[in-house]
Amino acid sequence: MIMQIFGGLIMLLLYSVELHLPADKLPGYYAQIIKGIADIVTLIDRHKTLLFVSSAADADAIETFVQHYKVNCERGLWLQLDDDWTINERTFTDYGLITREGNRFIDVALTAVVTISGDAPESELEQALQQTDEHTLAQQTKDGRRLLAVDRHHIELLEGIARAYHCHAEPLQLAPETL
Repeated sequence: MIMQIFGGLIMLLLYSVELHLPADKLPGYYAQIIKGIADIVTLIDRHKTLLFVSSAADADAIETFVQHYKVNCERGLWLQLDDDWTINERTFTDYGLITREGNRFIDVALTAVVTISGDAPESELEQALQQTDEHTLAQQTKDGRRLLAVDRHHIELLEGIARAYHCHAEPLQLAPETL
């Protein structure tokens, strides 16, 4: 797990390995692969054929293991959202997922987390937040700042909305340099 701290905020990043299984195999084939993977790494969670692990080394181990089964993989990085986050039911699943265990993750390749705050006397934070609402995938409030998970392409839009209402918006850098 990668725990990143941004101004007192702890963000938990997990690696994923998506298994692209051959279509002509029986369900027991997948179960055999998962059992073998569970013997070599600790799975944090899983969603169908998407496996969440705590480190790049664990992702490497999975990729090496499944080569024997001729299974192609795709690696990703996900932010785990704790229970303090309120998700937008309308758009969340376009960028994230909720596992059977109830854990909520957003894909770091597609999303960004932006903090919006209004410290100046002329700030109109509530109006800014109303304007950003339709672009928000999930949100929470921490230490007087609003954290918004958004489509990565909406960062500049949120910064513009914040400026228009005399607020400050700052994207958090979530992804490490390399997966």
